[in-house]
Amino acid sequence: MKHEWIIKFLKLYIKDPNIIGLVKKYLKVGVLDNGELMVNEEGSAQGNIISPILANIYMHNVLTLWYKFIITKECKGDNFLIVYADDFVAGFQYKWEAENYYKLLKERMEKFGLQLEDSKSRLLQSGAYIARAKQKSGECIRLQTFDFLGFTFYCGRSRKGMPYIMPKTSSKKFRQKIRDIKVWLYANRDQPLKKLMGTLNLKLIGHYRYYGISFNGRMISNYKQQ
Repeated sequence: MKHEWIIKFLKLYIKDPNIIGLVKKYLKVGVLDNGELMVNEEGSAQGNIISPILANIYMHNVLTLWYKFIITKECKGDNFLIVYADDFVAGFQYKWEAENYYKLLKERMEKFGLQLEDSKSRLLQSGAYIARAKQKSGECIRLQTFDFLGFTFYCGRSRKGMPYIMPKTSSKKFRQKIRDIKVWLYANRDQPLKKLMGTLNLKLIGHYRYYGISFNGRMISNYKQQ
């Protein structure tokens, strides 16, 4: 994140010059690395209390508002953008619009000192529109899947046979959660049973509340059995 842009964005919402001044000092304060003072020229020190807030404000202005007021107005078909912190997924009805957005997105990110992570960025064919088109033409409906926020999104069918994008716990996250529970149980095997079960129940409730959504019943059942 470029400091000058952080300040410009903050001034859109904060009119008190004293607060702006404090943020400027915070950005320049630097951190100690093995006893050596490292001054921040760009970005915000990881782990500091206001870093997530500044990052969210930065992404909101660089990505979300740009998408809302520029991209959507130029689109001919349906589209959407879902953002969580610095992770996001965008969908377009037409392939050419997705390709154009991807090109403009890279340019937009570079302008503000950001870049897409290649391992997590790709164009793929998925969604109800293309699935229905394939269904009408008699083609195989199997489409590409993608992972987002711990879920794998794939094209399934409703009870009426209509194709829909459906979520399930990603295999990677599923294995990680099972492994974490087993490691925790082993590390706390000497705890009183009542205390152990109480904490375990809280962990399970947290998992069910996050992953317990429509179309994910099978993965929830698998988690219980494991």
